[in-house]
Parts: sequence; structure tokens; C-alpha cells
Amino acid sequence: MPIPAFAGTFWFWAGVVVAIRVAALVLADGTLGPDEAQYWYWAQHPDVGYFSKPPMIAWVIGATTALFGDGEWAVRLAAPLLHAGTAVFIYLTADQLFDRRAAVFSGLTWLTLPGVSVSSFLITTDAPLLLFWAGALYFFFRISAGGATKVREFALLGLMIGLGLMSKYAMLYFPVAAGVTVALSAEARRAVLRPPLALTVLIAGLVAAPNVAWNAANDFQTVSHTAANANWASELFNIELLALFLGAQFAVFGPILFATLAAATVFILRNPNLNDSRFQLLVFAVTPIVIVSTQAFISRAHANWAAAAYPAATILAIAFLLHAGRARIAKASLALHAAVALAVVVFVANFEWLDRIGAGRAVKELRGWESLSAQIAARADGYDAVLFDDRSMIGEMLYYQRDRNLEIAALDPNNGVHHHFEAFLPFQPDRHQRSLFVSILGTEAHVDYRFADIEKIGVAQADIGDAQRRFTLFDISGYYGPASVQYTD
Repeated sequence: MPIPAFAGTFWFWAGVVVAIRVAALVLADGTLGPDEAQYWYWAQHPDVGYFSKPPMIAWVIGATTALFGDGEWAVRLAAPLLHAGTAVFIYLTADQLFDRRAAVFSGLTWLTLPGVSVSSFLITTDAPLLLFWAGALYFFFRISAGGATKVREFALLGLMIGLGLMSKYAMLYFPVAAGVTVALSAEARRAVLRPPLALTVLIAGLVAAPNVAWNAANDFQTVSHTAANANWASELFNIELLALFLGAQFAVFGPILFATLAAATVFILRNPNLNDSRFQLLVFAVTPIVIVSTQAFISRAHANWAAAAYPAATILAIAFLLHAGRARIAKASLALHAAVALAVVVFVANFEWLDRIGAGRAVKELRGWESLSAQIAARADGYDAVLFDDRSMIGEMLYYQRDRNLEIAALDPNNGVHHHFEAFLPFQPDRHQRSLFVSILGTEAHVDYRFADIEKIGVAQADIGDAQRRFTLFDISGYYGPASVQYTD
């Protein structure tokens, strides 16, 4: 029986990958991670801004949980769908710049990147950011390389940039890369620097304006948190952290593709054609990597902070290999990544497989939270509130005990505001006169200087693979200061 023609298309295999990942989500082992639980809580309180992130992640979770309920799989459902949408824009961009073969390879390569395979099972701010980044890339090249003259492309470019900014502030790298491209390429300048570009700027600004207004009304909390994450107050200039960050990119993008990207960079810089789409793709790929590498050298950077580099890098690496007659290398990379993607599906469905190979610690942040929250809730009767000094446990408690009428609050250890719950669910002495205090520490250090009556009443603990997560429980009352910093929603 002949194989149907559609079985060889990008669309068919993209659908297969998404279907497998959604099925794996439904069957997945493990609990929501702390950030995921916090994002779910945000989704219960729709707004145009939150303490540490723009609002898109909450809107996305709000949409999927409104349709399918509050189960873990529904909270995470948008992740594989958003990455599939990114793959579609990558496919369309590669098809426009090169040909259908490059488009199919690029789209499928994106879907199987190691970083995407892992990210498809976690709901993070990277998923919507990358969708809108890839969309902006597509419309930018529609304008700069495709010679599009319609105002629609300029408007849609602005929409993508604005929505990207509402997802994650790393979208700011895009106008930087676009500006460098336009500055270096005469053809890009002629195509982009036209009157409709004002519409791009206007729409991007209008879409992002509500979050700017929210920040202005809330002491620029998100901006301050982002600056704090940069951690420039710590020891500066660390070559080891830069090396770790760059080494992690081999895992995020895949060793073959990252080596190909490096080779393509050297080749293009030695043979520069500023008007060539490969050079312009390189600018969009290298800009986030250079910016985040600088941050890593100055202080620190997480591996995913340069994720915005990889839509353009995927297209560039595949085009470089195909143009050089190295399709077998592209196929080998795709096969390697497909094997990794399948392994991720297996491990997501059953964490015990990770334990068997000694890699259980890789998912420690996704284990034990439901059990811990149940143990704490079982001790909460009779208290005015359950207080926490740990952001992670607050989010997990709000999610896993969502059907219980518990008063939950954050007791800040240092009379400051460092996360969303300290800002918007603060300890209130007049309301929380007798509280169950749940501490990440095993001591009274966070309460012994402000409560008169403190009694240790037990612990809550859960296995997380080959280790345990443990919280100490105290009965506290008789608050005498210092006055807590309080914000209202």
C-alpha cells in the first residue's frame, strides 16, 4: 500500500508531534512546578501586569483552564500548541527565504529541538514569547526580503512585537536586531524605513501600553524584578558563568546545530553580504546570544534567556547545511533530536525511569508538592491564616488546596517585597492573629523576633526522588513587630 502524500509533509508530522505531546501531558507524572503554580494563580486574577512578568502567561493559562478545567495538563496545554505555532512561522519564513525543503527541515527541526521538547511539557513565558518572536521574524522578512508593500505586514509586525512584549521583556531584543539589520543592509533600509513603519511602532506601543501603565501604578515592580534577576549587585565578571551559559546552549539547541551555527557565523562573517537573508538571519540569531552572554559574564544568566535566538538560528543552520550539500548532517541532527524528544515523552509519563538512570534530580522541582500541601492543609483548622516564608510553597498551596477555604499569606523574612505573594498576599497582623507558620527553615529564625508565642508543632515532608523536601510547622501568635510592608491588590 503506497504511503499517502500528506504523510511526508511538515503539517502531518507537526500534527503527530503535537498529538503525542498533548497525550503525554494528560498522562504526565509529577506536579506543577512553583512558577507554573504561581502563573495559574495569576490566571485566577486577570490583569494587565503581575509582579515578575507581563500578563500573557496568565491569559494563556486562563484560556486553557476555562476550557478544560484546572488539572495540571490543562494548565500546561498551551505549551505544545504555542511551540507548534512557532514552528509554523519558522516553516513559513524558511519557505519564503529559501525553498520548501528548507521550510520542512526548519519547521520539524524546531519541533524536536531539545529545549523545545522539554519546554513543551512546562508552561513558561518562553512559549508565548517565541511564538510572537517567530511571527515578528516572518513579517519582518515579508517586508525586508519579500518586498511586501502592503500596510498589513507593517501592522502585523507591530502586533507581534507588542504581544511579545506582553509575554516577556526579552522581546526588546527584536527591535535591537531589526535596527542592526536595517543599519547594515541597504536593501533592508529601503524596504523597512517607509511611512508604514510608524504604524508598526504605534501598534506595538498600544498593545504593550497597558502593562507599562500597570507598572507605573505599581512602582514598576516587574521592571525592578527583572533588574534584580540580572543580579548586577553580586560579584561581577565571571568567565566560568559565561562558559557554563555557552555550554548550556549546546543542550538547548542541540550539539550538531549549535556547532553548525558557529560554522555558519564564521563563514558569513568571512564572506559578508549585508543584503543576503543569511546575514540578516545571523543578526537575529546572534543578538540575543551576545546580549545574554554579556549578562552571563557580568553576573549570571539562565540557559533559556537566549531562547529568542533560535527561531532565526534554526532557519540559518538548516539553510547553511542544505546549501553546502550537507543534508545528511541535517537529517542526523533531526534524528538525534527526535530520539531525545521521544525519551522526554517517556520520562514525562513516568519519573521512575529517570530515577532508574540516576537522573531523578532533574525533575525535583516537579515532585512532592501535592503531598506537602495536603499535609499542611490537614493542620490548618482553627487558624486565622497559613503563613509561609517560601514563595514556591505558597503557589503550590494555592493550586493544590484551591477547593479549600484557606487564608494564605506571605511572611517576608526581611520586611521587604521580593515576590508577588509578599506584595499582594501579605501577612496582616490585625487579621492573622493566630497562624500556622510553614517555614522552609528548620528553625524559628523568621519569627522569633516578632512573635511572642511560638510553638513547633511538626513537619511536612515528601520524597522527591533520592531526596526529601521538608517544611517545619509552627503555631504562632502575639505579633509585636516590626510593622509589615503591605500592598493591596
